[in-house]
Amino acid sequence: MEQLYSGGEIYTVDPAHPSPEAVAVRDGKIVKVGSCAECEQALSRFESIDLGGRTLLPGFIDTHLHPTLIVFFDMNVDLRRARTFDEITAKMRTAAKEGEKGAWTFGLDFDEQNLDDPRMPTRHDLDRACPDQPALILKHDGHSLVANTKAIQAASISSATADPEGGVIDREGDGFPSGVFRENAKELILSAVPFPDLPQLMDGAKTSFERLASFGITSIGAVLQTDEEGPASASGAYDMMALELFLDHLPVSVYGLLIARSEERVEEALRSRIHTNEPGGHRIGCLKIFADGTFGSCTAYMNQPFSDHPETSGFLVHSREEIYRRMVMAQSAGLQIAIHAIGDAASKTCVELYARLLKEYPKQDHRHRLEHASQLDASLIRDMARLGIVVSTQPLFIQSEKHWLEKRLGPERLRWTYPYRSLLDAGVKVAGASDAPVESLDVLDAIQCAVTRKGFVPDQGVSVEEAIRMFTMDAAYAQFEEAVKGSISVGKRADFVILSGNPVKLPVEQIGELRVQRTIRAGQTTFERTDF
Repeated sequence: MEQLYSGGEIYTVDPAHPSPEAVAVRDGKIVKVGSCAECEQALSRFESIDLGGRTLLPGFIDTHLHPTLIVFFDMNVDLRRARTFDEITAKMRTAAKEGEKGAWTFGLDFDEQNLDDPRMPTRHDLDRACPDQPALILKHDGHSLVANTKAIQAASISSATADPEGGVIDREGDGFPSGVFRENAKELILSAVPFPDLPQLMDGAKTSFERLASFGITSIGAVLQTDEEGPASASGAYDMMALELFLDHLPVSVYGLLIARSEERVEEALRSRIHTNEPGGHRIGCLKIFADGTFGSCTAYMNQPFSDHPETSGFLVHSREEIYRRMVMAQSAGLQIAIHAIGDAASKTCVELYARLLKEYPKQDHRHRLEHASQLDASLIRDMARLGIVVSTQPLFIQSEKHWLEKRLGPERLRWTYPYRSLLDAGVKVAGASDAPVESLDVLDAIQCAVTRKGFVPDQGVSVEEAIRMFTMDAAYAQFEEAVKGSISVGKRADFVILSGNPVKLPVEQIGELRVQRTIRAGQTTFERTDF
């Protein structure tokens, strides 16, 4: 199968051929980039694809998302736009009535900072909405939840239940849980939740994964649990099985980031259908480790206490020794390492452990990562650059958090919050991601946010070209795939997105208004707007 793309603008992210006239594709690979005449000469019998004045870019790569959770979120109550407790109660009550009798009711994507009365709900608030069946609300960042009394009872939790390591149960005066469970304490509740019905899950997956392609995404970094540890807790133990079932329906290539405590789990994953030898195809490449929590839940591990919660500076969810044990396990298995680190103390801990690891177990071109790296400082950034650490970041975190970050961190720390400009200037590779379902899959909105930062510490913004690289070439680099994807270059896979306009030439405020017209993975169309 051959195709020739021409008749519009082409932005290759390849400085050798930045704006060619045409691109020639054979059997899903790029064989020529240049003039129309040169590209026609490189082909024999081809389909001519007229861009119609639109813009061709490399397919977008989202380096960090949770595929099974995306499906689960799409199937439950969306609380993102709730502004009052009455709205939350009404939505949860309606969902409980519409569901099966006695079934669990889930409210997702909740952020108390968006409420007129910005406080976390309690079990009593949820009891008013769902008095007769288990119900829970998961916070927007995925690191805290609120359970009603029925859910707490279903999980056999009482005032005698101890806080787990790396987790906190908020309590009432008599020691009984108030309903709020933070970090590893979430698993106490989520372990009691029944796994969704498989046929229902499969139906939901088809719709959810079509959305990936609709945003121009052709490759993902998929966070995959192997047991109950992780944001999905007990249900996450089915991540690998679920993704294998979805695999033939996925419009994207998967780079797996495993959450695993043991070598046995890693070896099982490497024997799965997700791990193939196809260049740029599905494979398990990375081990993900959690160091701390989030700003929103006040569980990020900080050098100084939170400004609006001076009683805490967060904590590590695993000990330094356990984090290092897993790092050594990953290095021995030949896997990249990606550590979730939000707070500056967490990032400092991780950088120190990376320095130790690379001294004791040297490895060239390791590309080990910090996921999020939300709060840094100049010294940390220099050390990250020296060690060759890659950052996977989520620009839309800025949009979600900017209206309360100063209250939480204080004005002095803000200049080092999501410091993209400082990272790039130091030579640190920065790859883009959504952490979906935490944030939207809309790459164009994320690119705009990386540039404008929605007015939040604008000096740390990047250029449009740099922001596009975050979701193309530098994202491919973060997954050891820059030789096969990330730019429109000869020899690479024909992963493309056709946009309604050229983001490099538009006023930056209009980038988020662009529309994906068509998405192509390995020469095959995975999404097309009906008006294209």
